[in-house]
This record gives sequence, structure tokens and C-alpha cells, in this order.
Amino acid sequence: MGFLSEDVTYLAGGLGILAGVFLLALKVTQQGKFLIWAMTALGLAGLALVVEKLWVTDNERIEQVVYELRDAVAASNAPAVLALLTPDVQYGQWNRQDQAVEGSAARAFIESELGKVRFDFLRLSQLQSNAGSQSGRGSALFRVIAGGSYNTPFANLNFGTAHLDFALGFRRTAPKEWRVDRISLTRAPREMPLPGGSSSEPRSRGPLEVPRKSYMQ
Repeated sequence: MGFLSEDVTYLAGGLGILAGVFLLALKVTQQGKFLIWAMTALGLAGLALVVEKLWVTDNERIEQVVYELRDAVAASNAPAVLALLTPDVQYGQWNRQDQAVEGSAARAFIESELGKVRFDFLRLSQLQSNAGSQSGRGSALFRVIAGGSYNTPFANLNFGTAHLDFALGFRRTAPKEWRVDRISLTRAPREMPLPGGSSSEPRSRGPLEVPRKSYMQ
């Protein structure tokens, strides 16, 4: 039933085309049965759209959290960002696990960095989500393109377009509620701050490749 709950564009579109064919046949043949068939096809298309609207899947809930996180980060709204994270969230870079931080240290680092950056733009693309209904674990991969300024104790530094790839781990914390419990950078600029006061390094890893450690079902 995934075709019905996730995206009914093709189903509804196909039924709409079929209804058009029946209406054309009605015009040519003047047979009433084609009108009935056309109305039935249109009714099924409308029903599919209603079901898709009301039937929200866990994948869609995870994607909604990602978009809420994007909006909060773009506004440098630390409280809104932290509200979407679990208390024990882990933050780090996929190949530097020794520098990853978690829990209150991760939340404090995220809050501190958000207080220093102001975005002129922040766009999200290539979003892929996965939810494990039985395990209560999920994941999301996406790319961020951003530009803005970064405040240091000495100067206000403007940065051009930056490309970052993220892999997020999710945990279901309540019925129909998902929160981020792992944030992993899979690609970042060399100068980007990381926990421990270090900076990122360029890597040859392909974009949006899933980290070895996975919470996917």
C-alpha cells in the first residue's frame, strides 16, 4: 500500500487520464456507461488523494522533522533545534568518532555554534528517509547548501556557498513522534568547527553515502 500512502501522483494522474478517455468515448458513442465509468475513475482519484492526505507514514514524519530542523537552523533558533533532538543526541563527523560528543555536551556545542552563525540562505536537497516501524529507529540523508556569516571573538567572517552532507539517526520517542538522536557530518568544508576545537578535512567519500554505523532496520 506504499504507493497509496507515500505518493499518489501517478495513481491519481492515471485515473484522471482514464476518466478523460471515458469522456471522449462518451462524446463519440453517446453511450451513458462511459459517463458512469468516467465519474467512477474521478471518484477513485479523489479518494486516493484524500487517503494520501490523511494517511501520514513514519517516513513522512521523519521528513517533516528534517524540514522543521532546517527552518530552525536557518533562523539560528537554538531552542527550536534542541526541541527536535533527544537528550542523549550524538554529534560528530563520520570518520572522527573520537571527537564526537553526546548528551548535554552535544546540545551545548550545537547551541553555541548556532549563536555564532547567521544564514543568508539555507537550502536542503536530496532528502532520503527510512523508518523502521518495528525497531522504532530511522534515518535521513540530505545535502545542505548554505551561505552567511560566522561571528568570532575577533571578526565577523562571511562565508560563501558551503556544501554539507548529513546523516541523521532518528528514534521514536512517542507514538507518531520522532526525534534526532544522531547527527553525523559526511561532508563538510575544511574550516567548519567540530567538537573539540578542531576543523573538518576534505574527503574523497562519495556524496550521501550511508555511514557504516547505521540505525536503519
